[in-house]
Amino acid sequence: MPASRPRRLLLLLTSVLAGVGFVPAHGSEFRETEDFADAVTVVEGYIERFGAENTWLVIDIDNTLLAMQGDLGSDQWFEWQEYLLAEEPDSPLLVARDFDGLIEVQGLLFTLGSMRAPQVNLPDMVRKIQERGVASLVITSRGPIFRAATERELTSVGYQFEKSAPAMAGVPEGEFLPYDPADPPASGLTAEEVKVFGLKAPKVASLEGGVYMCTGQHKGAMLLTAIHRAVHKPKAVVFVDDHGRHVHRVYDALNRRGIESTVMLYRAEDDEVARFRYADKDDVTQRWRVLKKALDQVFDLPPGPKSATERAAALVAP
Repeated sequence: MPASRPRRLLLLLTSVLAGVGFVPAHGSEFRETEDFADAVTVVEGYIERFGAENTWLVIDIDNTLLAMQGDLGSDQWFEWQEYLLAEEPDSPLLVARDFDGLIEVQGLLFTLGSMRAPQVNLPDMVRKIQERGVASLVITSRGPIFRAATERELTSVGYQFEKSAPAMAGVPEGEFLPYDPADPPASGLTAEEVKVFGLKAPKVASLEGGVYMCTGQHKGAMLLTAIHRAVHKPKAVVFVDDHGRHVHRVYDALNRRGIESTVMLYRAEDDEVARFRYADKDDVTQRWRVLKKALDQVFDLPPGPKSATERAAALVAP
């Protein structure tokens, strides 16, 4: 019988790691789940083996902790817009002329929109883990410019990470560059990892209140920089994310440190993602145009290098 999808992926990851000279930490594994309760079970198992003080829960935001109430501004909408920019730059469905403009629009939608938990009891399950004494850390591809809207929605839905965040030392206040390619060890990376991870010039990040905003950077590398700054290093990590590339990268990074991990591909929003991906985009396009028209009328500013909508986004952004 052919191996299951999770098993095939785990075998692939193991073979890749073995090919570069090391074997995954004992017990490390990959899982897929539609129910965050599976992550709770794994964390409880690690507590029994390593103690709560040696266990971390690390979680993504978009389509993991939070999902947009509608399609406009959702993670899948943003990826569709990225695709259009790269493959169909003249598409009339684009909301911006370039990636910086798309980021401005996304910030506007985060500011004006509202979000929900992919599972109604997900905040309670996260809280249950935190109450056991497990350190919890959010790692997101969102950049620091989205922090105010992000923290607002996390709080609104019922999450709280500041009190359960792992204690850190030497973290700069506000925005900072998470690593220096000329001196990787200063941030907890090796020169080999910089090469293997394909790290380029760093982008700004911020780490406050248990939320690490990484501006789309390699989540495995970003987690290693967080562990480097942690006062108490974990012996086991449970990582939950809805994107396979992030799950793979974190699995690889933790194994390079010999940290046992269970990485989980969270699929609670898969049906919504698939529905949007294959659906007609007329509705979401019309919603954007209605919003844009309203903003252009409300922010009736003098002509400039940016559209009224982009200037409006800058005005309402945190």
